[in-house]
Order: sequence, then C-alpha cells, then structure tokens
Amino acid sequence: MNSKLKPLIYGGLGLAAAGAVGALIILIFGNGMLNGFGKRKMERAFAQALPGYALHIGELDYSICANRLTARSATLSAPNSTIKTGPIALAGVRWSRLLWGKATLEDILAGATLDAADLDLEFPLLGHGIRGARLLASVPDSELTIKGIELRPLLDDEEFFAAFEFRKIRYRATAPECRVSGLAFGELLGKKAYRARSVVLSHPSVDALVNRDKPVKPVKKPPLTATEALVAIRLPLQIAHLRITGGDLQYGERSAPGAAPGVWTVTSVNMTVENIANRGEAPAVILLRGRGAVMDAAVCEIMMTIPIVSPDFSLHYSGSIGAMDLARFNAFLEQARHARIKSGMLKEGSFDIDVTDGRARGLVRATYDDLKIALIDEETGSAKGWGDRAASFTVNAFKIRNSNAPDGPGAMKTGTVSYPRDPQERFLKFAWRALRSGIFDVVSH
Repeated sequence: MNSKLKPLIYGGLGLAAAGAVGALIILIFGNGMLNGFGKRKMERAFAQALPGYALHIGELDYSICANRLTARSATLSAPNSTIKTGPIALAGVRWSRLLWGKATLEDILAGATLDAADLDLEFPLLGHGIRGARLLASVPDSELTIKGIELRPLLDDEEFFAAFEFRKIRYRATAPECRVSGLAFGELLGKKAYRARSVVLSHPSVDALVNRDKPVKPVKKPPLTATEALVAIRLPLQIAHLRITGGDLQYGERSAPGAAPGVWTVTSVNMTVENIANRGEAPAVILLRGRGAVMDAAVCEIMMTIPIVSPDFSLHYSGSIGAMDLARFNAFLEQARHARIKSGMLKEGSFDIDVTDGRARGLVRATYDDLKIALIDEETGSAKGWGDRAASFTVNAFKIRNSNAPDGPGAMKTGTVSYPRDPQERFLKFAWRALRSGIFDVVSH
C-alpha cells in the first residue's frame, strides 16, 4: 500500500477499534468513566493496534439509545503526518458481537456509520496538507462521501519553493464533493482488497506551479509507470468507474523567484476512467476518455488505453483538438519559454500514438495557416525573429513551416513520432514529450 494512504485507511480502522473499547467501558461502568479511564484505555488500544501511531481524543459522549459514540475532536499522529478532526460520531456498531470476543472487525462494523467534520491532514515532508469539511461513511450502504475537499501548500509560494533544494511542484486544489459508491467495506476492514463500483469527483479545480529556476532532483531509480504503480499496491485494487465532471486545470511554470509564471489552462474538463485495477488477464485494459477546453478556446478530446498486465511499458493514446487562435498559447510561452506566437490559426489537429516497450511511435496531423513565431529578449521583452538566438524552446533547431493546409503551397505534412522514453521521465511527461516531438515535426520543414 502507498505509505501516504496508510494514515487515512489505518487511522479509520484504528479509531473504530478504539471506539469499540470505549463503548464496552460505558456498558460496564457507565458514561462517567468514559472521559477518564475510558479515554486513556482507547488511546492505548489504538497505539497497540497501530504501533508508531498515537491517538488523542477530545471530550467523549455515548448515547446508549442511539448507539452512538461521539467525540468533540480527535488527533492522530502518524509517521511524517498529522490528522485532526472536529466533531466525530460513530454509530451502529454491533457491541454484542464484540462482547463475545470472537467477532472480526468487519462483522462488528457491518452496520456502522461515521460522520466526521473539519478534517485536517498535514504532510510536512511533502509540504502539503488536505482539508475536508465533512466525511460521511456508511458500511451498510457501501458509501463514502467527502465534502469540501482542499489540497493546499503548508507555506506561501516563496517559502514553499525555498524549503526544497530541487525543483518542486506546488499544488492547490479544491473539490466540492467526492463520492465513492459500492465500496467493499468488508474487504477494506479485513485488509483483503480495495474495491469500489464508482468514484465521482465533482467540479474539481487544480492549480499546479513548477519552479524551473531550480535543478531537477536526481533520482536513484526510474519513476514507476502507471501500470507499475498499480502493481506495487500489494492488495487487489478495482474501481469499475471513475468520473470527473466540470473540472478546471491550471499549470504554471516560473523561471525565477517571484517571476510571473507562464500559464496553461484546460477548463470544463470531463473525464471517465474505466476498469482501474492491478490484477487481471492479459487483454484487460484501463480505458480513459477525456474532454476539455484548452486555453479557453479549442475543445480537446483524448482517449488512452493502458494494459493492466504488461511485461513492458506499453499503452495507446489518441486525440483531437478543434480550431483556435494559436496566439492563445502566449500566456504560457512568453513567460515559460521566452517565445511568442505572432500569428497562426489552427483549423484542426489530431494524433495517434502507440507505445511499445517504452518507445512511442505514431502520427500527428495539423491543419493551420500563417504561423509566425518570434523569440523574446528576456531583458527587454522585445520579440526577435525566428532563429535569432538559442532558447530553451528549441525554436532555433529547425525552420518553421508557416502553413500546412490542403489548399496551401506544397503538400501537407504529417508529423512522425518516434520517441524513446528516458528512464528518468515520469509517465505524463513522457506522453507529452512524445506528442510534442510529433508537433515539432509537423511545423518544421
């Protein structure tokens, strides 16, 4: 299991176990002992169940008639992380099963519900934290809902980037709600599998910023591919359907501390991912479909298939983009690559790329007119002609093809992709760079 998820999953299981101990104390000794001896007993039971973790519970109350245990607050200290909650209530626990002493945790909690407010998780080593306004879980309904989700940096941007020696991505993200349906709580509580019928993330907004003024951190071993990351999860994982609706993505790169970033946006994102799993027969694939508006202009669609079981790094992805004024990309290029699109109209574009054993091969097609690109002097901000000086955007590496249209001069050109994966490249960076190589091939003579 991913170590970053352990506090979330094991913390919930341990809290349920601690709650069971507390209820037994109430049944035997009454509510008066709950906030003294009972609380200490629960905290010790939690520490014994999860070595290395510590639980501190606020004022407790138990309603026998409602079969509900409530706490004003709770704090879980885990290795490299801290989890805090406001009011939290656990109801519907089968205490009689616990009294017999032979019931499993999944049997004891088969009718349980959990309602927690004001969740706050901090991961200092990662520089980020997660907040949730409310978490609702129902074992009998196989439902888990988190409302008011926020991913945030623990410091402001300048302090955040200064805290790390190497290049880092700062994330900010919000989502009104994430709902998990068909969640197999029995298998989760028994540490047997992670299974759910569907996960729906509504109207998420993601803002990512990279500080390119610092070097990339050397890696000791190649980053995992998507398939390798799933296989690394020891227990079976299966999510039949993941859906993202009405999302917005903003990606930025800055070239110096305090400098304005170049910004790339994709809005109105709708995405589905089917058959997320880490076990399966050889033909089985994870299927992703996505659609969004690039730079608030052109509609872009993408489809990707990833084999669940593959002896090498393989996948297939294809997509298309509609008409747009290419100067829209200047919001990113001028700051991040010191280049400017002076003119250019894209009529349509498409790509089809197959990856086998870590090498991407495919075709990129684009129909466009009047494309003109200039480099920008970093000191004055003035635009120079194509190829006047070297730049990180590599525009000086080839002569530009100003038009690529059926009615234009000369034959239309189709870009060729033949891109080997650098072992240091992460999954998404590789997919983008392979596609980018085909785009460069189209616009060059």
